[in-house]
Amino acid sequence: MGLAMASNLQKYLLAEGQSPLRFWNRTASKGDALKGLGGIQCDSIAAVVRDSVIIFISTSNDEAAQAIIAQIISAGNLADKVIVDTTTVHPKTSAAISAELSHQNAFFVSAPVFGSAPMAAERMILAVVAGPHCAIECISPYVKDVIARDMLQVAEQPEKASLLKIIGNFLVSGLTEMIGEAHVFAEKSEVGCGVLEKLLEVQFGRLPFMISQRLTKGIYMPPKGTLPWSNLDLALKDVGHAMDCAASSGTHLRIGEIALDHLRRAKAYSEEQARDLDSAASYGILRRDAGLDFENEAIKRRDTPN
Repeated sequence: MGLAMASNLQKYLLAEGQSPLRFWNRTASKGDALKGLGGIQCDSIAAVVRDSVIIFISTSNDEAAQAIIAQIISAGNLADKVIVDTTTVHPKTSAAISAELSHQNAFFVSAPVFGSAPMAAERMILAVVAGPHCAIECISPYVKDVIARDMLQVAEQPEKASLLKIIGNFLVSGLTEMIGEAHVFAEKSEVGCGVLEKLLEVQFGRLPFMISQRLTKGIYMPPKGTLPWSNLDLALKDVGHAMDCAASSGTHLRIGEIALDHLRRAKAYSEEQARDLDSAASYGILRRDAGLDFENEAIKRRDTPN
C-alpha cells in the first residue's frame, strides 16, 4: 500500500515539476522501484524529516507508527511541519501522537485509507482525514486525485478519522462474513456461486461484488510465497480495535464477536499451513464449518501443477 501511494505521489511531483519525493523504508531494496521513478532514497527517517515539509507515514500497526513518530521527533526542527499518518490505528494512538507532535509545534493529520494495494496503485482508495484545517489544506493537493480518488474530511481531532476508519473496517468485516455465508449457502444448496456473484453485482453494488470476488477468485488464500492484498493480521487488529472502541462508547458489536472468532481460527490455520492468508480468510473457516474444504475450486485449480 505504501509503495503504491508513494509511487503515485512521485509521479505527480515529477509531472508538476516539483522537487522529487524523499523516502525511507525499513527494507531498503523495496525502494528500488520508487528510485526508478526519480524518488530520492534517504538513509534515515531523520534525513527525510530534515528535507521535507510534509511527511507521510504508511506502516502496519500502532506500534510501528509510534516507533516512527518517536524517530521523527528525535530528528528535531519540526516547527510548522505536517505529519500525515495513513496507517489504521486505534483512536487513542492518534490522539497521543497528535499531542506529542503539538509539543514540537508540528501539525498532525490522521489520514487512514480504505482499499487494497491494487486499488492504491490505481488511485482508487479513499482517504479519510482529520486534523487542523490549515494542515488539511496543505496536504490536499497531494491526496485527492494523486494518492486517492477522494478525501473525506471528518473533524479537527485526528482521532476521529481513526475511529471512522475502524467503523468502516468493521462494516467490511461484517459484509465479508455475510457474503461468505451466502456463498457457502449457495454452494451447498447447488444454486451456484456464479449466479450469486452476479446478483451481488447487479443488485447490491460495487463493494459487495468486490468482496465476493476476493472469495470466489481465491484471493482469500494467495499462493505460497505471495503476499496477500491485505494481511490477516491487519483484520485481526482492526476488528479488535473496533470491539475495544465500541465497548468504550457503551455499545456492543455482536457481529464483531463472530468475525473475530473466525479470523482467529483462520490465523491458526495460517500458522498450521505455514502460509500467509488474506483478511478475507474467514471464508475458509465458514467453508470448513459447512463440511467443505478451506480451499475453493479456484484455489485448487490455481495451485494444482499442470
